[in-house]
Amino acid sequence: MWNERYSEPGFAYGTEPNDFLKEEYKRIPAGGRVLCLAEGEGRNAVFLAEQGYEVTAMDLSEVGLHKAQQLAADKGVTITTQVADLADYEFGVNSWDAIISIYR
Repeated sequence: MWNERYSEPGFAYGTEPNDFLKEEYKRIPAGGRVLCLAEGEGRNAVFLAEQGYEVTAMDLSEVGLHKAQQLAADKGVTITTQVADLADYEFGVNSWDAIISIYR
């Protein structure tokens, strides 16, 4: 389903970050490690990378994450992407400074 949706031209939710994230990201420790769940095409992950965070974007869709990598490259930042299902994912102990889950 998501691979199909993200196969369409352009970005399903645009390339600008979520408004709430733009207002609240400074609560995350500067330079921290951030995991973005169900990140799709990467707009929020790329924004956080632009702010200096070390970001991992996770999603079920390899198509969406490929577009996330393209967006990051276009913006001159680096993100790590990981195709994974949240039902099986091991988050680890103290692995992240923040975990972000934003829809739309």
